[in-house]
Amino acid sequence: MNAKPAIAIVALVIGLLATPFLYTAAGNGLFRKPPKPALVFPAKGGKCIEPAEFMRSNHMTLLAHVRDDIVRNGAHKPNYHIEHCSSCHTKRAEFCDRCHNYVGVKPECWDCHYLP
Repeated sequence: MNAKPAIAIVALVIGLLATPFLYTAAGNGLFRKPPKPALVFPAKGGKCIEPAEFMRSNHMTLLAHVRDDIVRNGAHKPNYHIEHCSSCHTKRAEFCDRCHNYVGVKPECWDCHYLP
């Protein structure tokens, strides 16, 4: 048996089987970057406790460490507490929720804390 027709047939079958997946991926935007969420930044225009790039990547780790310091050691750091965040970021739905929905995470912060 000649190998070239067999390879062509296998490639055709794989291509046909992959078509629905590629079609769905293209329709759902998996081959392009989704638009960034439209965030409402604080009206105060003040500076965050850390640079914006750091906060985008590390705010959850920072808040977890502060939570542990408060709960386990009783060490309060007012600037790093979630209540301090809410003094500038007053509308959770327009700032926090939009980013969290964009990246597909559900933070546990709101199980205990209330931020309008």
